[in-house]
Amino acid sequence: MMNAFTVDLEDWYHGIGLPLREWPKYEKRLSKGFDRLLELLDRSHVRATFYVLGKVIEEHPAIIRQLISGGHEIGCHSYSHTELFKLNRLQFRDELEKCESLIAPFGVRYQGFRAPYFSIDRNSWWAIDELYKFNYTYDSSIYPGDNKRTGITGFRKDIHQLEDSKLWEAPMTTFRFFGFDVATGGAYFRILPYMIFSARLKAINKTGPGIFYIHPWELDDTHPYLSFLETRRRIPHYFNLSKTYAKLERLLGDFQFCPLNELIPTIKSKPDVKYN
Repeated sequence: MMNAFTVDLEDWYHGIGLPLREWPKYEKRLSKGFDRLLELLDRSHVRATFYVLGKVIEEHPAIIRQLISGGHEIGCHSYSHTELFKLNRLQFRDELEKCESLIAPFGVRYQGFRAPYFSIDRNSWWAIDELYKFNYTYDSSIYPGDNKRTGITGFRKDIHQLEDSKLWEAPMTTFRFFGFDVATGGAYFRILPYMIFSARLKAINKTGPGIFYIHPWELDDTHPYLSFLETRRRIPHYFNLSKTYAKLERLLGDFQFCPLNELIPTIKSKPDVKYN
């Protein structure tokens, strides 16, 4: 069974609730984790989908060229890493337009989008319409469950087309574990023992593909520790970082992966679904 390997390409300080105006004062370390991740992918002959933050395109153009030359998919991850339910339609359009203008010189057209923190939910469903207007092929922003920050409990977990827009939706792959909706990647990958995580992904593969996700900073276990972060952000951000590389190496050896834009066309069942 082929699965999708996806990466939210952002630096260590982008996704922990720090405002954009404060980003310049923190050390840029994206290449440290990115180089280790790309080495693992190359050695495993795996191409992936990289959802790139607009700010990263501005600051690290060499990384974008490296991804393109390696045959990886480039998706959009917004410009400022703001939860979509904190934006309005006009602000979201501005972010999409800015990201398109930044990636255009590289000869890339976005097919896929992933919202920061998987933040397309009941309060930001309007974003689906905006993505369709911007000619995206698919979205991978919905957490089909409750992750205490966002999510849509009861939402379909399989890759499918949405009735209203014909946009493909590729929800984050999740499973139930001790009453929690656990995703196949990120902090969940670092927290769970590898044997449990791999067993759940194998069970998922009995009925269909899964979507795995990770951030480059998860392979940089010496990035700065910010003690002032609130507990719900600090603990999952730093937990088990030193074990990520070895666990990821095992995962790449045990499962097959490809970019998400190559996986979606293989989905044979295309029943439309409408969500209100």
